[in-house]
Amino acid sequence: MSIFVRIWAAFSVVLLIGSYLMLNALQQQIKPNMRQVVEDTLADNANLIASLVTDDLRNQQLDQPEFDQKIQHALSRHLNAQIRAMPKTKIHQTLYITDAQGIVRYDSTGQATGQDYSRWNDVYLTLRGQYGARSTRANPDDENSSIMYVAAPIIDQGRIIGVVSIGKAGRTVQPYIEQAQDEMLQRAALMVLISLVLCTIVAWWLRRSINTVRRYALSLPAHGLPAPHFYSASELNDLTYALDQMRNQLEDRAYIEQYVHTLTHELKSPLTAIRASAELLQDDLPLIDQRHFAHSIHQQTQRLEQLVERLLLLVRLEQQQESFEPQRLNLKQLIDGSIQSRQSQLRQQQIQLEIQLPEALWIMAEPFWLGQAISNLLDNALDFTPIQGSIQISAIQTDQQLSVTFYNHAPSIPDYALSQVFDRYYSLPRPKTGRKSTGIGLTLVKQVIERHQGHVTIGNLDQGVCVCLTLPQSTST
Repeated sequence: MSIFVRIWAAFSVVLLIGSYLMLNALQQQIKPNMRQVVEDTLADNANLIASLVTDDLRNQQLDQPEFDQKIQHALSRHLNAQIRAMPKTKIHQTLYITDAQGIVRYDSTGQATGQDYSRWNDVYLTLRGQYGARSTRANPDDENSSIMYVAAPIIDQGRIIGVVSIGKAGRTVQPYIEQAQDEMLQRAALMVLISLVLCTIVAWWLRRSINTVRRYALSLPAHGLPAPHFYSASELNDLTYALDQMRNQLEDRAYIEQYVHTLTHELKSPLTAIRASAELLQDDLPLIDQRHFAHSIHQQTQRLEQLVERLLLLVRLEQQQESFEPQRLNLKQLIDGSIQSRQSQLRQQQIQLEIQLPEALWIMAEPFWLGQAISNLLDNALDFTPIQGSIQISAIQTDQQLSVTFYNHAPSIPDYALSQVFDRYYSLPRPKTGRKSTGIGLTLVKQVIERHQGHVTIGNLDQGVCVCLTLPQSTST
């Protein structure tokens, strides 16, 4: 079961149980509260009528037809009321009046006249100066046949001379109770539905946020995703920050281990050559041999210097310790500067250089790093171009991008090596010396160009090798 389903199920179960308990408690309160309202109304009516019939009871006029007609006329009055969207057309109340002994002297239904009600709670308590009320079922087996009676004393000169008790059948208020219950159920169902939707949204948000952190954690080795930020979940931000810190620590350790291993491996060969030459120089050798081994030591020392310099440059670039600050510069001047510093090598190897660049080749770039990339490309081209060969540099400029091509007549790159030439420490033997380089130059070129939001490609073309740098016209880093 996924975490989304677990969270949603937990929220839903708690919500449904809580809603059921609360709704059940409220439902249980509706009927008693409604009865209390009815009882309050009956108490008001009973006291009002008690004050109106005092003279009639004292003068023994309750058995007169005129009194019955007056009461029946009042009880049969037609109503035109709309209560809670329910029509009310008549009065649903009955009343009876007893004397001071509890004998019924008048009953609006005509059924209890002359009966002794002195033992009924409403009459019994009222005759003793207390509040009297009772509920009695007309049918003992039918709960809805209950009738509530509320009594009030008939007082004449400070003396209780009788009791007025007003009754109302429970079934007359049942529609209001049912309507209130139905409305409560509907509103509760709506609230539960809304709450379930909110639970679903919250559970989905939690699942999505957790999956975002999970994807970020899984992408850490490849730097696949930027660190996510959650505006309403500081705990997830703390977790992301902890993962980021852990990644940095692990990467720093792995980075150091990798470079120590690589540097050790790359230093082994030139150091071995230097050691062997130095040991041989300790012997008594002819001058020509001494010069040969001294030259070998010099070459290997230069190789070590080049390796260390390029490794340091690559470290600075990969660790982003150098902030790129693009400037508007003329790429033609940058290339001319790199060529000028290599004139002696060009003359020595009799390499013909053809430059097909416009005088104004303006772009936005970081001068130092782009200069390093161009220098590495020129060095690479010089290493592979045979003596008396040629190198061509050209450019194509559009409104969107600038493409600079370095082409040299040289042996083609083997097919198996084309996909690896930009890999770190991968190098092919130089035709002139048979030795490999540090394998860092083209890696540095690729990373510099990508930091400028461009790309670099290499391939075989017309019995030579072509390297193309593509840069956007407006570079932002």
